Amino acid sequence: MNISVVSVPPEDGPLDYLSKVEKDQYNSFQYQRRRNSYLLSKLACKMAVARADDDLNDIVIDHGVMGQPFIRGSDRKITITHCDTMGAAIDYDPRLLLGVDMELIDEKAMDAIARITSKEEQFLLHGLGIQAPVFLTLLWTVKEAMSKVIQTGFTVPTELFEVKGCVWKEQNVITQFKNFPSYKAITVLRSTYVFTIVLPSKAMTEMGETRLMQQLEALMPGGDGIVQDYDRRG
Repeated sequence: MNISVVSVPPEDGPLDYLSKVEKDQYNSFQYQRRRNSYLLSKLACKMAVARADDDLNDIVIDHGVMGQPFIRGSDRKITITHCDTMGAAIDYDPRLLLGVDMELIDEKAMDAIARITSKEEQFLLHGLGIQAPVFLTLLWTVKEAMSKVIQTGFTVPTELFEVKGCVWKEQNVITQFKNFPSYKAITVLRSTYVFTIVLPSKAMTEMGETRLMQQLEALMPGGDGIVQDYDRRG
């Protein structure tokens, strides 16, 4: 897999990597926030897919009937996410199944997330020893990433994505699902946001998983991997 993490300004981001059709699409959006999310998605995807001699203008990212991205003219797969001024994408082998999500830790969103959190999931908070806003954001990213794996989004009951266990591994969190036992989520925590990848448990060895976590920690800006603004001990 190839992972890219990108950042663009909240206004007037660069357009030189967009094709003419993409620029027209960008200019058709009325609101700057929508324009920014479009730029983040396109740049993250193209940076994940591009090889050394590729022209970013020539890489075309299309979308399927459920909104899932795919690379025109390639059998490679891609999964994307963005929040605020950051975006990320993973280009991966078609034999894999992957999903990714990144979210800001936003206390204003906590009530909405809590409403789709089961009592069993709430008990997991005490074992992790992190504060509720971080934990609830973690749950959301895990479920959102899993919904991208099965390409449904949240068009199905959210109970389907219920989490049954969360444990620390190094400075990251590994999450298991109740209804998808063959998958796991790897989450990197930062001071203001949470980044999660979901993939099949058998997709990599223990050593490969450790290398992936180290790569994610290096790519994600904002500290050494510990949630800096919260007390991990609870």
